[in-house]
Amino acid sequence: MTLHFVFENQCEKEILNEIDSIIEHRRTVHQNPELGFQTQETVQRIVKFLEQENNLELDTKTVKGAVFAFLAGKKDGRTIALRADIDALAMDDQSQNPWKSQIKGHAHACGHDGHQSWLIASARYLARHNDFAGNVLFIFQPAEETTKGAQAIVQSGILERYKVSEIYGMHDEPILDAGHFGSRIGPLQASVDSFYITLTGKGGHGGYPYLAVDPLPALAELILSLQTIISRCIDPLDNVVISLGSVNAGKFQTPNVIPSQASLCGTVRTFTAENRRLCKDLILRKVNGIAQIYGLEAQITYEAGCSSLINDKTCTEVALSVAQKLVGKENVVTDMAPFMTSEDFSEYLNKVPGAMIQVGIRDEGHQASLHNPYFDFNDKVLPIASTFLVHLVLERLKA
Repeated sequence: MTLHFVFENQCEKEILNEIDSIIEHRRTVHQNPELGFQTQETVQRIVKFLEQENNLELDTKTVKGAVFAFLAGKKDGRTIALRADIDALAMDDQSQNPWKSQIKGHAHACGHDGHQSWLIASARYLARHNDFAGNVLFIFQPAEETTKGAQAIVQSGILERYKVSEIYGMHDEPILDAGHFGSRIGPLQASVDSFYITLTGKGGHGGYPYLAVDPLPALAELILSLQTIISRCIDPLDNVVISLGSVNAGKFQTPNVIPSQASLCGTVRTFTAENRRLCKDLILRKVNGIAQIYGLEAQITYEAGCSSLINDKTCTEVALSVAQKLVGKENVVTDMAPFMTSEDFSEYLNKVPGAMIQVGIRDEGHQASLHNPYFDFNDKVLPIASTFLVHLVLERLKA
């Protein structure tokens, strides 16, 4: 059931001895996914594990839907944080696993059930073996999928309260083989913003278009015009994405009716603050300009999500070095290509240095991509991922 590489030590053996209960937790959470900040049952399950360890100070009050577990080492030193996200996605689980989601429209299709499980396992081991110089803050974070959870935790002041000096996170990755690790120094994941646009004109009969103010030609022109932002306004060497997720106008079975409104929404992904500002300015300009030409009113909502995730050089090098020692250099990718997906772990990195590390889960039975309705986390990697976190802490807090 588990994967073994070049390491056979006390940490791995102790984690392996309890891995069945960790897997059971993971699958129970998978069956009962919770969204956003509404993670009360997930929190209770996490606390049930952690409260068995006397050395862990638990906090479930500071941020709704979050669990903080503080562990003091036996020697004085600085504090590092380890973070796992715990929320699910608003989508259906179409897998055939016995532990598939029991809640329609909720699914752990991004592996957050696995993330919390490897953090639980590492927290329990370190709580029993805290002979290191410093402290560890374990963060179980809600609302990553809405990009609001990390922001709430940062704004709570918890990092300052515990004087966190650096932070690490891990994410399962289906493009890497199971048990392999990867990351890169610098930009790893893109920022994300969302826009919602409504064009309002005047409805009418399809036979008398001149008596209406038709929003559909404007909608069509706007869709095409938005694509020229990437092709004509952005340096082709920069990674920028503008994608539309929804277009709506009229009713499908009323071909002779000109609608009064048309709407669309989309997402913007960039790696630099300059391109992020430029995309917003150009989208707003194009919407207002096209609406004016066609005599329409435009309503625009532009929502800023999380910023680009930029890994710290020292933290990334140390984390990748720990991974190489555990699983071998040939199983660690040190210069992964950046992802256009986003991750609100960036909110922590805006406050303290740190790194996000990818953990491979791909094997014959785990081929689906993240956010795919057939996705499921690979339990085989739990011992490796947990052991990595333990060794990372011991490396960063050694006397």
